[in-house]
Amino acid sequence: MTDLFMQRTLRELFVDRDRQINAFSRMADGLASRRIMIITAGPGMGKSWLLRIFADEARNREIPTVYVDFADSIAYEVLTLVRRFRDAFGPEHFNALTEAINEATTARVELITNGKRPPPRVDINVEGASVDESSIAVSEVGTIIKDNNFVLETDNSLIRQVIEDRITIAFFACLTALSEQKRVVFLFDTYERNSLDAHSWSPNTADRWIYNQLLTRIRDGLLPNVIAVLAGRRIREFGIEWNEVLGRMSLDPLECDDVKEYLRERRGLSQITEAEGDRLCQAVAGNPQVLGLIGDNLEQANQPRVADDEW
Repeated sequence: MTDLFMQRTLRELFVDRDRQINAFSRMADGLASRRIMIITAGPGMGKSWLLRIFADEARNREIPTVYVDFADSIAYEVLTLVRRFRDAFGPEHFNALTEAINEATTARVELITNGKRPPPRVDINVEGASVDESSIAVSEVGTIIKDNNFVLETDNSLIRQVIEDRITIAFFACLTALSEQKRVVFLFDTYERNSLDAHSWSPNTADRWIYNQLLTRIRDGLLPNVIAVLAGRRIREFGIEWNEVLGRMSLDPLECDDVKEYLRERRGLSQITEAEGDRLCQAVAGNPQVLGLIGDNLEQANQPRVADDEW
């Protein structure tokens, strides 16, 4: 990819997605009744590019935003998700959540001797905090409580659920307080990875939490200042009870005029003739990813060749 390409912004390279960008901008500005956007399209249609544009639109408005791409091969459980959200929105807004995480994940040792009364519980923080018979001492950095970065270690599903419920409650208490001050944006990419089955939708842990906890709260009006975008090749079905708050957007193949505009104006290839442009349109077949690759190759071919150094 050329230096010239890298210097351009995504918005300068984008064509034919104004409808989707304008819809998101209305959501971000609080001018739309819908607060959940679903984008479904096939491979190479520009879903990830579009979500990056959305992220730029949100940043330009100084809106706290988290972007999660489920293609990153991370196993997203409840604890992983809320930590990712917290770190993106600003840990200073989620001290209560971090306290709940530390309480749930800190190692505890209970000493029991035969025939004697058990001593008081001892809480151990391996981060270097004091060890005593009272509650754990949590180190702080300014006004931000430090996460011990431990994980949940239990094979008991009931205990795990109780702990995850406690962490979830703490997260949404913090999110509610933050969203009362400003709008908050969740962007989820490659959402099809959250199905355990390639044919019918079989939700994994991340999808169940996002659907049952986050999206349902948005639908029920508990998070009126929070918006979410889910993009993927396929996404779970939503019933009619979601219609007032949820809207669907498609990504149509690019028209031939868009292909020519992109190559001539956005990539500086003004020398492309009409006949050449028509042939390139056939090769692209409306696919933005293919168009980007062709633009890269044509632009590179028109750059002056730099000679290799002598060895």
